[in-house]
Amino acid sequence: MFKLILVFLASIGLTTAVYADQPLNQSDALNGLAHLFYDDKETPTFGQQYLDPKKLDLSLSSLGHINDYLDKVRKDENIHKNWNVVVLRAGAYVGEVIRANDKKKVWIWIDYQDAIKINPKIETFGKSIATVAVLFDGKDGFLFPLAKVEKYLINGKEDDVQFFAQVILAQ
Repeated sequence: MFKLILVFLASIGLTTAVYADQPLNQSDALNGLAHLFYDDKETPTFGQQYLDPKKLDLSLSSLGHINDYLDKVRKDENIHKNWNVVVLRAGAYVGEVIRANDKKKVWIWIDYQDAIKINPKIETFGKSIATVAVLFDGKDGFLFPLAKVEKYLINGKEDDVQFFAQVILAQ
């Protein structure tokens, strides 16, 4: 698990040198993180005891379970020690739900550096755990599932990840 995160994070620094014209598709790496979110025996996600793998089937309704999970871990005093892993893994899961259920667009995961090459305005958000990986539709559409998870951890239910995905999928 830790190796997968390191490989993903290392690849972020390498993508601009290798792929100057097109973004490097990071979908396999983020799909792996989404699975580690609820099924990592070696280094379990913080609060993994609140997750029921049977409810995590990449359906839109599974995001209600993610909301419940985020609501519990955000109140735990140890969340800040585990912030980055929770944002990465839960955000990857939210993004994978969108990818699996969008029948109109094909989303791929790309890193922050490739995103700002495509749309320099993204640089105004700054590079952080919330923007390290974004969904890109191959044209001009960008989604920030990691940022949405981070906002939920900060603000609570007003940043409902299920509603976020429903709005995107309704477009």
